[in-house]
Amino acid sequence: MNLRVSLIVLSVFVFCALPGQTKDDLQKQKQRAFTELKLARELMGKTAEKRSASVQHYRILQKGINSRAQLISTLELEVKLIDKEISEVSTEISRLEAENIKNREEYARLIYYAYRNHTDYEKLMYILAGASISQSYQRYKYLKYISEYRVKKATEIETVVRELDLRDEELNRLKNDKLSVMEEKEAEQEQLVKERGQRSAIIDQLKKEEAKLRRDIAEKERITKELESRIKEIIEEEARKLNSRNIYAALTPEQELVGNDFRKNKGKLPWPVAKGIITVGYGNHEIPGLRGSSVMNNGIDINSAPGTMVRAVFEGEVTKVFAILGANFTVLVRHGEYLTVYLNLVNVRVKTGDKVLTKEILGEAFTDESEGVAELHFEVYQEKEILNPEVWLSK
Repeated sequence: MNLRVSLIVLSVFVFCALPGQTKDDLQKQKQRAFTELKLARELMGKTAEKRSASVQHYRILQKGINSRAQLISTLELEVKLIDKEISEVSTEISRLEAENIKNREEYARLIYYAYRNHTDYEKLMYILAGASISQSYQRYKYLKYISEYRVKKATEIETVVRELDLRDEELNRLKNDKLSVMEEKEAEQEQLVKERGQRSAIIDQLKKEEAKLRRDIAEKERITKELESRIKEIIEEEARKLNSRNIYAALTPEQELVGNDFRKNKGKLPWPVAKGIITVGYGNHEIPGLRGSSVMNNGIDINSAPGTMVRAVFEGEVTKVFAILGANFTVLVRHGEYLTVYLNLVNVRVKTGDKVLTKEILGEAFTDESEGVAELHFEVYQEKEILNPEVWLSK
């Protein structure tokens, strides 16, 4: 298989491996992974200062591992994209080199012809040797065309040479970029191996604290059930006040508009904290150190630095502010037929009936002194249906 065919085959293979991926897409993915990784690293430092091993420390470490794995995956895609660009530039260089050879051969023939007819006398004799005036004129036009064509070819050769130089520089830059990305990927892989070792050590320590972990599970389940029960009671109470089977059948036009706008912003809502990472997602989750155990999470748990303020993800009305033993304060905000729930707040700044705007401060996420990090529990409801909050927030 010749070089050109090899390059075309490689180009097709890499293109198929990168459906829809662009350099900008990869840079955004990489930046997102970097941001999550940086915050996870900061929070890991805070938990490590407080305790050698905890479920919280494990989950933050796991989030860092996931972000680093995502970063490595993005770097792999970046290498493939660079390979694709290298292939395309190499193919273009081959085309330009072939074009340059062809131009030089043609230019050489023109120079040889010009050499044979290089004096004005020889040109004049060539023109006068025509069988007729018409033929002599055609010979004159031909000599003029050859002269102009020779200049044109010389210009084309210069242009192709300049383009080749640019393409060679681009190829060298791409090769250096690839080397840099591969070195970065290797460094991240080494760090990933270390973090996985740390994770194993934490799990080994947690296994020795089974009794405490089971108490933590029971407490988590109690808080979840109480929160779910309180929200259900609040929704039913609102419906009774409006003499309706459900609150959503009696919304005002303004409330319906807010609800419609909330729905339209699915996947685009701002986070309830300016800076944080999701350490526990929606759904069932196994407890590290207790194989076979799991806890249902009706929302998402977001960890952030101490002192982090919690904000409304969309405009609405504060439906209720109440306390739950072991989970501080909870704020419910209605957005038409939707409710957003903010659990584990202190220093609450709003009260029932307050109208709030998007990103308006509701309170502060509670910081557990034994862990050194703040934690917010966030949920989304549509009527009495619990939704996955993560799909509503911007990426």
